[in-house]
Amino acid sequence: MICFNTPIARYLAPLLGALLLHGCGGSDSGADVTSNPPPAGGGGGLYTGPVARNLDVVAFQSNLWNNISDSDRCGGCHVQNQQSPSFARNDDINLAYNLANTVVNLNTPANSEMVTKVAGGHQCWLDSDAACADQLTIWITNWANAGNAGSATDIVFTAPPVRQPGNSRYYPTDPSLFQSNVYPIFRNFCVECHEPGAEVPITPYFAHDDVQTAYLAAQGVMNLNTPASSRVVQRLELDNHNCWTTDCDADATTLTNAIATMASGITPSAPPADLVLSNALVLDDGILASSGGRYDSHQIARYEFRHSGDDLTAYDTSGIEPAANLTLIGDVEWVGGWGIRINDGKAQASTGTSVKLYDYIQSSSQFSVEAWVVPSTPAQDMANIVSYSASSTLRNFTLAQSDDRYSFALRHNGTDLNGMPELDSPDASLQASLQHVVLTYDSSNGRRLYINGVDTGSIDPVAPDSLSAWNDTYALVLGNEASSDRLWQGVIRFVAIHDSALTPEQVEQNFSAGVGERRYMLFGISDIIAEDNAYIVFEVSRFDDYAYLFAEPFFLDLDEGASPLPETLRGMRIGINGSEPQVAQVWTNLDTTIGGVDYVATGQPISRLGTLIALDKGEQADEFFLTFEQLGSQTHVYSDIGSSPLVLSTVATRPDIGIRTFDEINASMSALTGVPPTYGDVPTIFDSIRKQLPSDPSLDGFLTAHQIAVAQLSIEYCNALVEAERINDSAVPEFFTGLNYATNANSISDADWRTLVISPLVQRFIGSGLEYQPNANAAMCELETLLFDSTAGSSACGAEPSSRPAPASLARCGGSCDSERTAIATKAACAAALGSATMLVQ
Repeated sequence: MICFNTPIARYLAPLLGALLLHGCGGSDSGADVTSNPPPAGGGGGLYTGPVARNLDVVAFQSNLWNNISDSDRCGGCHVQNQQSPSFARNDDINLAYNLANTVVNLNTPANSEMVTKVAGGHQCWLDSDAACADQLTIWITNWANAGNAGSATDIVFTAPPVRQPGNSRYYPTDPSLFQSNVYPIFRNFCVECHEPGAEVPITPYFAHDDVQTAYLAAQGVMNLNTPASSRVVQRLELDNHNCWTTDCDADATTLTNAIATMASGITPSAPPADLVLSNALVLDDGILASSGGRYDSHQIARYEFRHSGDDLTAYDTSGIEPAANLTLIGDVEWVGGWGIRINDGKAQASTGTSVKLYDYIQSSSQFSVEAWVVPSTPAQDMANIVSYSASSTLRNFTLAQSDDRYSFALRHNGTDLNGMPELDSPDASLQASLQHVVLTYDSSNGRRLYINGVDTGSIDPVAPDSLSAWNDTYALVLGNEASSDRLWQGVIRFVAIHDSALTPEQVEQNFSAGVGERRYMLFGISDIIAEDNAYIVFEVSRFDDYAYLFAEPFFLDLDEGASPLPETLRGMRIGINGSEPQVAQVWTNLDTTIGGVDYVATGQPISRLGTLIALDKGEQADEFFLTFEQLGSQTHVYSDIGSSPLVLSTVATRPDIGIRTFDEINASMSALTGVPPTYGDVPTIFDSIRKQLPSDPSLDGFLTAHQIAVAQLSIEYCNALVEAERINDSAVPEFFTGLNYATNANSISDADWRTLVISPLVQRFIGSGLEYQPNANAAMCELETLLFDSTAGSSACGAEPSSRPAPASLARCGGSCDSERTAIATKAACAAALGSATMLVQ
């Protein structure tokens, strides 16, 4: 299969348009920022009943009750003489505390009944059920941690659901079963809301007039394995949500039966019966690694960038009101594993909610800004990553990129209104890879700047002074300036702002805790080794949009004081959706003993290795399990394909394929496009990212940062190629023969796009007759998916059975395209093909 560098197309997407946000400015002259009133919340101030009887009740009141007791939240129902349990009652905080303890889990707040109920659609006060559930989890966590102020939250391991591998149903690509059974109900009874053309459209759009779009949306609210547990059914049954008859239970039964009929037409997937299998898990069964290990006692704003279903909002989950939720403006997209990618836009809070930063930090006179970021390239200057400001000349603080350095601008009585002079990290300290960056300020130490848990040693150029010069009308902005003239490009995976200066130990602690959607997944093996509560545990995360990372397995017995007997473990493999992938099985040579004298209560390490497992059905549906050649007394013999004897060599073998290194990549791109390596801006771009390109040909050394650099260089080569053709520069040979860039993109037929653009790219970049020949149909279909509104009837896509995302339509517009659209679409197609594995792998 050919692998395309899909971020390239997204890199060009900013040119297609942006959403602008305007509002009211502050007292300083500068760009407009948005000002909205803070949301309702904090109703606990109305409480007049008996005082809390102990400190834990005080913690409950300040961290949870105050945030849920308003009438637009839980206080609208769960109060005295209304709905039970009355944990939001306002007559006696002690009674409310007692009742709250029946619906919360202080060890694992995310598993609280209060949280799961809201996550299922019950009375969410935000636009996203997932965001409400996240917010509740934070408030309950803050309550649980109130007695341990100043310490890290711990990760508590609990037993996951018991599920046997396989016998699970997965959504087929073809929507026919959905169209026949469930879709008619949605179209008849849900179209007034769950359709984009509705008067008040509400996502997900499972009643969309396009059945394929509706099918994809419906997959998130249906459960093929237990139809009665489907979210759409529960909304009818438990919440009486928009029932279409007077009998909601009957409507719920009708919908359950329709989903069950659909499911009965799908054959369950199960692994071979002779395998030695662990229990099975889905990703949501895992325990969030981010639920513990961090120092969070003084955070006042927190963004984990979990995609809650609201495409335009990143929620502040600090639990500190008002929530400074971020609006995604312009070309900003969500990335797998929690994060946003800034292409040509920003994420901005209103001034009305950003003011809490002013209030808390003015009170403490110290603060920290913490971020996990992936800069797209070290060649960005005056690019704002996190900024509390109004324009390019007015700010309270800013974390920015200055080429290959991070910069910390801070306004106080010893600096100017723009926070100058800045504090810079050392040269080359910024890398185009995932980095943990922390800024701290206090009146004793001034500004400090940490990268990956280590103090950079940069010395503040001015003495610390009062923060009284701050302005309270500024807005918190990520990836740009409020005036939109300090664009930063890259991925932001986490941001937290604290009203205290983190100590070096706390910075290192938060770096060690990691970032993103990392979960501990406990694969049960008790029925194999006859040891109660025995598990093989992996740390699992979304590596990118296409794969999961499984890392560092360990053996754990959840019984307190357990002393498990020694058991043999050999040849471990990871299975997904009823089968074992034939690649990336790095633990097949494992031969060790678990339990016995080496076992420790915190878990016995099995391996330091990790591997990538390709995304299959999707994060909500993929089911994982483990298999073993031997575990305890149970064995399963794996045979190599073929009958040739295995010949061992004393010389380490090397793989037949690898990747091109930096100079080879540059030379290859030049040869494929015909653009000289000295032409235009190509040498400048290459010099700026050369150190970011692969320097070793081995596949196992290829990093995400390398991929980003390849994308950068391929974009520039294709830009140079197209621009040279537009001015008929003879220094670059003609490539897209017959293509008129002045022609409106909509006026060029699909057939002509194939003839004039796609075919030359496939013929030149993919080639034919090679010993290891890339799939030309796959390449052509990828390019058609990038350019067209629809690939229906495409011979190339018809030859490719795998499901694909909806077309990006770069060559199509709703009406007449702008004059640059033909050139932009051509550059995008060229860059996607040039930066792919067909060039990189050798």
